[in-house]
Amino acid sequence: MTTQTLAQLHKRRREICDAITEIETMRRGSFNEFYYNQKRKDGTVARRGPFYNITFGGKGNKTETRSVPKEDVERVQQEVNNYHLFRSLTDEYIDICESISMLTQNEDDAKKN
Repeated sequence: MTTQTLAQLHKRRREICDAITEIETMRRGSFNEFYYNQKRKDGTVARRGPFYNITFGGKGNKTETRSVPKEDVERVQQEVNNYHLFRSLTDEYIDICESISMLTQNEDDAKKN
């Protein structure tokens, strides 16, 4: 990571907060598109799909999978993308706060000496 000033770090932290407040909806999990092969009576195979589902951590550390109707695909996919964006923003926020803490500590140490 490049060295940033305290002012730059504070500015980026505010930008992250603004970006987080723009997220209206989100869903945890993974959005999946899948197909399956169906064997016909004549021996040929037909590819069926696409079908969609969302997989997420359910209660008691069990993974749950739910079907997503075709009319909800775009919305659910966007909600999952929003969740992944939220997670990356919060990770970056933590990194920035740690950097601010380190810079502040270094400045305090320099004042003591």
